[in-house]
Amino acid sequence: MIVNKRRRNMLKELIKVIQLENHAYNDPIIEFLECLYINYNFEGAQKKLKECERVILNDPFLGKRAEDGNFTTIPLRDEFLENTRLFIFETYCRIHQCIDIGMLAEKLNMSYDEAESLIMNLVRNAKLEAKIDFVSGTVVMETSRVNVHEQLIESMKNLNMRTYLLAKNLVEQAPTAPAR
Repeated sequence: MIVNKRRRNMLKELIKVIQLENHAYNDPIIEFLECLYINYNFEGAQKKLKECERVILNDPFLGKRAEDGNFTTIPLRDEFLENTRLFIFETYCRIHQCIDIGMLAEKLNMSYDEAESLIMNLVRNAKLEAKIDFVSGTVVMETSRVNVHEQLIESMKNLNMRTYLLAKNLVEQAPTAPAR
């Protein structure tokens, strides 16, 4: 889910499952998500992120290496780290109204220029409603009111799909009557 952008809409459901099942199973990736989305512990998430990187590197499936001349890359690790930085940034921005770019760069393990570039790209691509104050080196988040009607429509879309899947599963599970 972290590296597959089409499954991001399932994040809330995954967090609910993590909350319910954290006593039964734990690994660094689950602990990272728990630190970030349940406890809002950004320092803990950074520590877990380093453990996640080790897990990906040592896993024979996740740590698949791609050779290009003398350069070896691990595509999943790179994409995972990029997306987790984005998760940390988005979560941090939802909580805080004014953010120091230097402090954010430190939390994301990036240089100041990289963090500034990331923020500019997010603002430019309309994924984030914010203004960048280059003089003070801060990002000021704009408050956006979510339209109640849009929230209701989104909830109904999700409910409609879940109802459809439930009905489909019931039909598939139902025993068929023998032919006479």
